[in-house]
Amino acid sequence: MLRKTISIDEHLYLELKNEGVLDHFKSFSDLVSSALQKTIDSMKQENYRKQLEQMANDPMVLSDIEEIQEDFKYVDGEE
Repeated sequence: MLRKTISIDEHLYLELKNEGVLDHFKSFSDLVSSALQKTIDSMKQENYRKQLEQMANDPMVLSDIEEIQEDFKYVDGEE
């Protein structure tokens, strides 16, 4: 486990406390770890989406897809 010291806005902390968010975690560290993991997951998903978008516009990828479709058109019954 890595130890880090963080500072958060007092208003944010009070909001967490008033909304009962802190009650759902065994420690503040667990809350921070959970929030960071969700951020990482969200960023991974966004990065993956961007990569797919780039691939969808990549002429080499589009050419490969077209070639594969051509190769399988008889098997797929698209003669």
